[in-house]
Amino acid sequence: MLSDEVIYLRKLEASDLDRTWTWINDPDVYLKIGSQVPVSRTAQLKWFERTDQSSEKIIFAVCLREGNVHVGNVSLDCIEPRHRTARLSVFIGDSAQRGRSLGSRAIRLLAEYAFGFLNLNRIWCKTTAGDEQVARFYQKLGFTHEGIMRQHEYVDGRYVDKVIYGLLRDEFGKR
Repeated sequence: MLSDEVIYLRKLEASDLDRTWTWINDPDVYLKIGSQVPVSRTAQLKWFERTDQSSEKIIFAVCLREGNVHVGNVSLDCIEPRHRTARLSVFIGDSAQRGRSLGSRAIRLLAEYAFGFLNLNRIWCKTTAGDEQVARFYQKLGFTHEGIMRQHEYVDGRYVDKVIYGLLRDEFGKR
């Protein structure tokens, strides 16, 4: 099990889908992670069945050690074994748990898994340009600003730029 003194990560289970369905339809979550909404329960179940069998995506539930409470998800997708890269995403769905560094903890554990167990060399993520809070979050974790994908996503009736952040195994090892 991937854990520290506050949280642990475990494979997302079908029994978690009611909670994650609520979170994924919350604008505070879907606007950050870029998912298409609304998401029906049927669509979510089909998504879960596909991703649960995929070798290109791993989704973990972020759980508090105290009380074993599921508070969010963290994942690796676009896993490319040949190039040893993957994209990460994280969200803390339980709004009462945001701002407690749980996302940072989850990413550190996920990076240990990605670099140690999966033997990846680089993990990366994308965020909406201009979101300085998210930029500081990833930079504090050691991620480097790598570039901008111009007008990459269509959000709320307009095209938005996406910023790419990356973290290399060697950089993570130095932290």
